[in-house]
Amino acid sequence: FVSSVGKFVNQFEEEVSKYTGARYAIATVNGTSALHIALKLAGVSRNSDVITQSLSFVATCNAIRYCGAKPIFIDVDKSTLGLSAESLEEFLQQNTEERDDGFCWNKATNRKISACLPVHTFGFPVHINKIKTICDQYKILLVEDAAESLGSFYRGKHTGTNGELSALSFNGNKIITTGGGGMILTNNEYLAKEAKHITT
Repeated sequence: FVSSVGKFVNQFEEEVSKYTGARYAIATVNGTSALHIALKLAGVSRNSDVITQSLSFVATCNAIRYCGAKPIFIDVDKSTLGLSAESLEEFLQQNTEERDDGFCWNKATNRKISACLPVHTFGFPVHINKIKTICDQYKILLVEDAAESLGSFYRGKHTGTNGELSALSFNGNKIITTGGGGMILTNNEYLAKEAKHITT
């Protein structure tokens, strides 16, 4: 069915949820939309910063800019082509501070760092456990760009299920395709309901 609602959309969401191990999967019009809504649900807003990697498709940065936020580009690992945990930690140690509100702030831009958005480039998982530990330490929400990594696992756990939210893509060049389309993954019931409300 060519539609945004109906039994086949629901079935597709359920199958993706079951396969990835995410409690909830919410279909979107495309992967960029999935990223955009995931970032909005993560609290990314105008005049905040989002950490991402210097090697990515433009949709990653577009989704950040759609929220009115600014991307901070961090180096990638040679072994994964994804965000380097070491470079992330070094940047945060040297350039940020925790303020009275309990959040991490970029001293150079005087903006709150709202989220960290690593990309599982070409389906190669980043060292997501290290990145999550660092994000938790600095109170930065982790959102995964898993657009290209359906079927990729890191230490037995599917990519896109480590952060608070993540995005998959079903564009024509992805692992499976619906011609277009995307999916938000989350284990948070409230965020899943909000995502469903916004996207429909």
